[in-house]
Amino acid sequence: MDGPLVTIGVPVFRGHEDLPTTLECLRTQTYASLDVLISVDGPGDPSVEAAQPFLQDPRLRLHVQSSRRGWAGNLDWTMRNRRGTFFIFQQHDDQVSPTCVADLVAAAARWPRAAVCFSEMDVSGSAHQLVRHKSILGDAVSRALTHIERLETSMFRGLIRGASLDAVGGLQVTEFESFGSLHVFLAELALLGEFRFVEGPTYYKRIHGNNLHLKWFDWPERQKRAAWALLAAQLTEALMKAGTSPLERWHLWLTVADRFLMSRGGDRWMFCTVDEEDETARRAVLAEILERLRTTARVDLAAALETSWPSIEDLTWRRFSRD
Repeated sequence: MDGPLVTIGVPVFRGHEDLPTTLECLRTQTYASLDVLISVDGPGDPSVEAAQPFLQDPRLRLHVQSSRRGWAGNLDWTMRNRRGTFFIFQQHDDQVSPTCVADLVAAAARWPRAAVCFSEMDVSGSAHQLVRHKSILGDAVSRALTHIERLETSMFRGLIRGASLDAVGGLQVTEFESFGSLHVFLAELALLGEFRFVEGPTYYKRIHGNNLHLKWFDWPERQKRAAWALLAAQLTEALMKAGTSPLERWHLWLTVADRFLMSRGGDRWMFCTVDEEDETARRAVLAEILERLRTTARVDLAAALETSWPSIEDLTWRRFSRD
């Protein structure tokens, strides 16, 4: 087979109705050097039977998890068990254009500094739009901060360079159904390389009632705020590794705090309600972010900023209470 091997991870849970269409789409890609890893999230799932006819193609392999891992755990397993030089995540009920893999591999050859090469996303179903996110370039910190500002996910469905994948921590499984884990993962990838948009190929995503991410928006406000605070803490932790001095780390921390506390006139996507006129509510969100950093983060923010925890809260709040 010509070209570097590409592993396509297909995590599945109760996806037997859509899985055959997706696997046929992958089997007939114009790019032949494929390793399609189907991971069924737990025994007794009819998706196993739906995948069987496709296993006659030696490029497709099937694994059944002994117990439920959840979407993030199952997807992370496929990344860690890849055989290819590159990795692509393929949702079990989505498809891609016939030359998608070939186009992305060619783009990766053109842009060796790219950690991810990604395509446009054609969204259909209960909503329809054509999503064309811009490339994220520049130095490492600028790339990560751009991703945090945008909080976009289409690049996660692109071609990820294996060397970059090996250098990040993988997808974190959290108590909030792993809400935001993609953004932490992408921020870590952005610190390692560019995100390049590729003209031509298309990822076809279908929105329907069984999409897990739609259910997140029905959570109680208190739960959404807690998940939002955890994401802010996780992104802060990821960025602290990039700071070369206390002053730079202060800048990074304040940038994350601004992103998660200030909607800037509604221009930013906010998962929970953060009313900029309600200082009591905003200060509560800040306190929750800092509590997450104090109790669960693997980085000591106070040490990184060379100050005390009370000083972090006080100085940060002074910065935002003046806005």
